[in-house]
Amino acid sequence: MSSNSNFSSLKKVETEAVPNTRSLDNSRTNSSDSSSISINSKGDIKSEKKDVFDSSSQLEKGSNHSTKEWKKFFEVFVCGVALISDGYCSNSIGTVMTILKKLYPKETTNNKALQNIGMVAYVGTVVGQLSFGWYSDFFGRKNGMITATLILLVSTALCAGAYGYHGSINGMLSAMIAYRFFLGIGLGAEYPCGSVAASENSNQMKSGRRHGSFIFVTGSAIDMGFVLGAFVPYVLVCIFGDHHLRAVWRMSIGLGCVIPLVLLILRLPMKENGIYLKSRIPYSKIPWSVVLRLYGIRFLVISLVWFIYDLSAYAFSLYSSTIVSGILPQNASTAKSFGWNTLINSFYLPGSWLGCIFSDIIGPKWCLVSGLVLQGAIGFFMSGFYNQLVHRIAGFCVIYGIFLSLGEYGAGGNIGLMASKTSPTAIRGIYYGLAAAIGKCGAIAGVYAFGGDQIRIYFYAASGMAMFVAILSFFFLPQISQTCIEDEDERFAKACIEAGYGNPYDHEETVLAKA
Repeated sequence: MSSNSNFSSLKKVETEAVPNTRSLDNSRTNSSDSSSISINSKGDIKSEKKDVFDSSSQLEKGSNHSTKEWKKFFEVFVCGVALISDGYCSNSIGTVMTILKKLYPKETTNNKALQNIGMVAYVGTVVGQLSFGWYSDFFGRKNGMITATLILLVSTALCAGAYGYHGSINGMLSAMIAYRFFLGIGLGAEYPCGSVAASENSNQMKSGRRHGSFIFVTGSAIDMGFVLGAFVPYVLVCIFGDHHLRAVWRMSIGLGCVIPLVLLILRLPMKENGIYLKSRIPYSKIPWSVVLRLYGIRFLVISLVWFIYDLSAYAFSLYSSTIVSGILPQNASTAKSFGWNTLINSFYLPGSWLGCIFSDIIGPKWCLVSGLVLQGAIGFFMSGFYNQLVHRIAGFCVIYGIFLSLGEYGAGGNIGLMASKTSPTAIRGIYYGLAAAIGKCGAIAGVYAFGGDQIRIYFYAASGMAMFVAILSFFFLPQISQTCIEDEDERFAKACIEAGYGNPYDHEETVLAKA
């Protein structure tokens, strides 16, 4: 069977979950999509772009337009904002580890269990990203989000109440390691489920706001989690003081339950997004040779950039309170150390917000490249003048904060955006999940690579790697448009046709193998 014959006899098909129409003149229109794909008798694909709203002529008038736009943004927000828990859990555990060292110096000195507490959640995150990438494509984005939220809620509560047998401190540390592994699975599941759903829902927003809205609810959410992860322990230690640090660390972890609990309530009534319903394909019917040829190099570069970004970003976040403690006088209070740590982490937010704005203006690729180059330059400056900066805590924190801010402006938000919008819908879950898992492996490596006291060398290394991946991104990553999701679906369909396979989005044809 040739590709011409596959499309010359298309007839109108209606399904419950897939609101597509196929007319007798060989055209295909998706009513809720932002483009229509027409296939002529030669098997060529032509795309006619439409407004992203089904009733654009009405929405452009008065307050109804803005109301509809806010409703669309709220759907994107509910899908993606759970990543705030990732930033909160990743950063708050750093301050918790600092407290545990003070409370139990005998049990934590030369004890790898404490380091494993910081690392094991990343291992669980990798497991969650890998397993839920498939889960998201097979069972749906909503089912994945609900499951992830439940895992996150239960495991966070268990971490807050961790207790060793007969009050054993080593037993408590072991329990925290086990609970944080499952916590990581819940966090990892949010990437290919919640973030992917957010990227697809953002496609329904007005052109010119789609990239920024996605970054705001994912990258900026993680950064807000970083800030809260530093600020909440600071407030608690100010309230309870240095003599009640046990209450501080347990409450710091326990308050992480609030976000997943609220999101669980908001997510239960949600419906599956139309883009996924129209474009899902069983893995057994996907021509993987076409996928590898189209997306192999792109996937490798995105994964490498994500790996190197997480290598430094999460490690610096995890050890930021330790870095500040090493610069402050030895007699400085815990509250003072956490206060400076909060200031440093607050620099994540302006960088991420700038990334939201400029990703829609100059495009995600140029945001990514420019942010990496500028971050590398600031890092080299900090390395060169490190001995002078460490004697001026305010100057060090400001420049260190700018270093972190530029990381968020560039790779922090835009690498996730690139991963979520540079593949077809049918494989978006596993594509994004694999890339995110490789990135999180960088975070694991960073825990060990940057876990000592050679801070000056760490800035040299992080800056050099930023420059390297900036070059890779410049040459190998595409500049993506506002219509990139439908463009990739169209590109994938056309490649399948040219390779002699059936139309992957033709639900009337169930066989994609070559005749």
